[in-house]
Amino acid sequence: MEEFFNTIYYYTNNFYGVELDNYLYATVPGYLHNGIAMLFFSIITCAALYYWKAPVRRQLLWWFSFVGINAALTFIFGLWYTMTPLINNEIEAAEEWSYLDCIAFSFTSILWSIVFFVAISLLIKWWSPAKYVPFRKF
Repeated sequence: MEEFFNTIYYYTNNFYGVELDNYLYATVPGYLHNGIAMLFFSIITCAALYYWKAPVRRQLLWWFSFVGINAALTFIFGLWYTMTPLINNEIEAAEEWSYLDCIAFSFTSILWSIVFFVAISLLIKWWSPAKYVPFRKF
């Protein structure tokens, strides 16, 4: 599982600094922690959309609302996870990354969480009452 998340974050690691990439890859299994949280948030928000809300009207509006909720949860977790070592002074001065790197990493997590949300959405939509969200036919 760790190799999977390391691989997908490898494709977007140019958006943030090398120091943060090294920290998340080598020091702690940060990509694994963020990836599991991203997957968890995507599954929970997608299940809430299809089984709890089960929209009948304005289906696309509700789908995009839940994508936004998923993105916000992922952004907050990614920002918290990468800024905590900076705030607690757990990183040496030579290995510090900037706050902009933390924000950029959170945005890349949003991109991956949207991909996972769409994939999970396509998987579970057939067994829910809202079969036509977000696409009429597939």
